[in-house]
Amino acid sequence: MGDGDQIASFLETAGRRSHDKLEQTQKLEALGRITGGIAHELNNMLLAINLNLEALTEETPPTAATQPLFDGAQAAVEQATKVILQLLAFSQRHPLDADDFEVNRAVTETGWLLRLVLPANIAIETELDPQAGTVFADRGQFEMALLNLALNAGDAMPRGGTLTIETSKTGETTQITVRDTGGGMAPAVSARVFEPFFTTRSDQGRSGLGLSQVYGYASQSGGLVEIDSGAGGTAVRLSLPRGQIEPIRRELVPTSRAGGETILMVEDAPLVRRAVARMLSDLGYQVLAAADAEEALNFIDGAAAIDLLFTDIMLPGALDGDELAVVARRLRPGIRVLCTSGYSEVRAEDLADRDYRFSYLAKPYTKAELALRLRSALAEDARAD
Repeated sequence: MGDGDQIASFLETAGRRSHDKLEQTQKLEALGRITGGIAHELNNMLLAINLNLEALTEETPPTAATQPLFDGAQAAVEQATKVILQLLAFSQRHPLDADDFEVNRAVTETGWLLRLVLPANIAIETELDPQAGTVFADRGQFEMALLNLALNAGDAMPRGGTLTIETSKTGETTQITVRDTGGGMAPAVSARVFEPFFTTRSDQGRSGLGLSQVYGYASQSGGLVEIDSGAGGTAVRLSLPRGQIEPIRRELVPTSRAGGETILMVEDAPLVRRAVARMLSDLGYQVLAAADAEEALNFIDGAAAIDLLFTDIMLPGALDGDELAVVARRLRPGIRVLCTSGYSEVRAEDLADRDYRFSYLAKPYTKAELALRLRSALAEDARAD
């Protein structure tokens, strides 16, 4: 084969790989859109179940006979919540609480959990670059991604081996690499590992969402995840945008006690609206309930005092919840705003970076989480025009 033929062959192979990569990316994006829509609807149902369960336990304290039934239902809700959060992470529609954090410290502090979940015959090693610095991402989701990568690597080494976590500074990103010494994957398998529910193991009792969560987290964070697999093992490289030198310090959450304030709650799902309205009343708030932005604006135009607008972002009609919040702040400059959603294209940091700052609470949430976030939002200084 001459030089010209070799070059042509090389270009053909490179072009085929580029086409396959683009096709896989488009496939994952399409799956993400479908997955996100399904997860959003399930989130509303799950939230209604959770809030009604909490209300039921308060109205009818469990007995020795019924307590296991309540516990079983709550455990099922918690498991379903984890599955939905992973689906939302894959679909890139789970709002991220991004902040600067030191990646080496996060890896080190997650080590105890990795040791807990991995078999004793798997050694855990780290190679941490002192210059890795900080990344700007959601630390909680980072730890979940690291855990999912470790579990996947552990599955690849049933007879034992070594899990290695490396960090390195690469230009504008920081790279976290998780390597295993397993048998590797066939190309047809490695091409599908980021798809939701795809798994080659039926005896692990897992959902098949671990690597799809990593893919969604990387994409939504403005990063990238890549995989190399062969006979010597598998390496997954997670690249995240670099942060500032000094991490941002967060303020403590204030007390959750209600002070009789009036809350305008906007939620289009009837089951959720009734459950949340009751919960707000139980917490000591005065409640005005609306099914959409138009109904909410009628309350806002009225004479009644409103201390906080608590609105779902995805609403039917001309205005979404975040758009309603902007109008509400213009009409009532002192009103506080707390947004919520099962998913949203608007991320938590985007809501905070607007001319008007909006707090965010992800669905599904518990009564305690709602109480704390409400007090936090009410304590903030609302920005006026």
